[in-house]
Amino acid sequence: MSPDYREGRIEFLKTSQSSALFAVNNSLMLMFAFRSAPYQTLEMHASVIMNGGRGYLFLGKSGTGKSTHSGLWLKHIEGSELMNDDNPVIRVGEDGVTRVYGSPWSGKTPCYRNVSAPIGAIVRIRQAKFNAIKRQNTLESYASVYSSCSGFKADRGMADGQHKTLEHIALNVPCYTLDCLPDEDAARVCAAAVKKEGGDE
Repeated sequence: MSPDYREGRIEFLKTSQSSALFAVNNSLMLMFAFRSAPYQTLEMHASVIMNGGRGYLFLGKSGTGKSTHSGLWLKHIEGSELMNDDNPVIRVGEDGVTRVYGSPWSGKTPCYRNVSAPIGAIVRIRQAKFNAIKRQNTLESYASVYSSCSGFKADRGMADGQHKTLEHIALNVPCYTLDCLPDEDAARVCAAAVKKEGGDE
């Protein structure tokens, strides 16, 4: 890649067409994350539901149940739509509003939508034997979002840009931890908390 991440070169050695496509797709995703980081933009590992004109991001390690939880919203929370199921983009606008965007990258789910919405809440999913949701404090919010955004932290300019965006999110966007089962009640517990916060009762 060039030092400013505007250009890159990729070389394939004896690979299949599907492997080459996968490599190009992921390389472009990383280049986008690296290049856009200084501009109050984060490429995230999350699943996103739109509901009531707002976007709700579900974070968590692979296999935690992000997609499952989004599916529960689609099934049980009226008015829900899937925006992206793996790699949405967060951006803080010049007006200070933090929005989430669909992207060309959505993992195993073909959901490539050119749509956006102000963020209603960001929720970190944790598997549990019960359903309970708790609002995170500022430091917890920062750490939670930081651990799910893509970037090359050794690059000072990139890291500084990400910090500025993360600081804005931690101070202005409601963030939660949801301990949950993969059931209807989990979606209803989550929706009741985050939609109340956003004034969508």
